Amino acid sequence: NVEHIKEIVAMQQSYARVSGVAETGPVVDLVEDAIRMNVGAMERHSVELVREYLENPTITVEKHKVLQILVNLIRNAKYALDDCKEPRKLMTLRIVRNEDGSVSITVIDNGVGIPAENLTRIFGHGFTTRKDGHGFGLHSGALAAKELGGSLTAKSDGPGKGATFTLELPPRPKEKASD
Repeated sequence: NVEHIKEIVAMQQSYARVSGVAETGPVVDLVEDAIRMNVGAMERHSVELVREYLENPTITVEKHKVLQILVNLIRNAKYALDDCKEPRKLMTLRIVRNEDGSVSITVIDNGVGIPAENLTRIFGHGFTTRKDGHGFGLHSGALAAKELGGSLTAKSDGPGKGATFTLELPPRPKEKASD
């Protein structure tokens, strides 16, 4: 466990050093780093992980922002699976390159699901359904996705039907308007 913690800290530090700098690399590497940061909790809670890497596109992004979003989405999916009655706790991570060149990274779980009235509220600052939650993770993730020129969306067919979160990212950062 100590080695695992050292690995996570080293990984986080390597991302922290390059804050604000766009780097080019394979999307799968980012997803795998996010998985590694959550793997202990997923193993302890018997979460079955399915990887559907339909492609491995290269993108240019601020990697630490993408990692922040993915770590939070995976952690949230794990919590949703903890609270569900399903005997098989299933989390699927999917990577797809869209026709316009953008990349979609999707986290799908068969957990507790999201009531329709909450789908419009979950990205709001301070909104949480967990008693120990702070309501900042999805809000900050949506803001980070927007800063990256992408989006973060959620779908659920309702309570008990799982949830799907999709992070969509452009292949490279949008040019900032000069002052």
